[in-house]
Amino acid sequence: MEYTTAFTAGPLMPKRSARIVEEINRGTSPNEIDPSIVDINSWPGQRRKVAEIKRRLENADASVWKDLPERPTPERALVLYYCCLKTYPLLFDFHMEAVLPTWRSADRSFETHDANRFLERQAETHPEIDDWRESTWTKVRQVMLQMLREAGFLHQDTLRRVSRPPSFWDRFVKVGDLWYLEAAFLNKSQRRDTVQSLR
Repeated sequence: MEYTTAFTAGPLMPKRSARIVEEINRGTSPNEIDPSIVDINSWPGQRRKVAEIKRRLENADASVWKDLPERPTPERALVLYYCCLKTYPLLFDFHMEAVLPTWRSADRSFETHDANRFLERQAETHPEIDDWRESTWTKVRQVMLQMLREAGFLHQDTLRRVSRPPSFWDRFVKVGDLWYLEAAFLNKSQRRDTVQSLR
């Protein structure tokens, strides 16, 4: 599948996403949401960001994100990062093939050159990457790393586990996406406990 850079419309955008979820929960059809509800000055910017937020939500089961407005920002970010992994193959491959292996290694430092090395490696099977301008490469790297930071997985160029109540992770197991618990750096025991708590 060809990689798209559409995710660079904005990183996780937790407040704007929660605003859109509020509208959906009120019964507004996603297609009828007015882009002006987000705090962006330009109309093209509003349309682009709202379009990507809706796309991210549509790629995940509503049971995962319907309580987004009530969640604290760190949990919003984790849910939205999951939605992004479900939406953009580039981000999913970046996390599973570059971020997760680094977490499993002895050295958990993760910097710009790690993201760049991933893109260079992927260009061998995704020739569309070679067609990107240098500014696009820079933007893609910046947003991928920013998403990691906003989700709480990257702090001062070091990967770290995010601590959330066990019940928070139930939503991903219930929709059959146990892989996200591993992607979120939960160890085997934590993943097993989460699954068993739902039986």
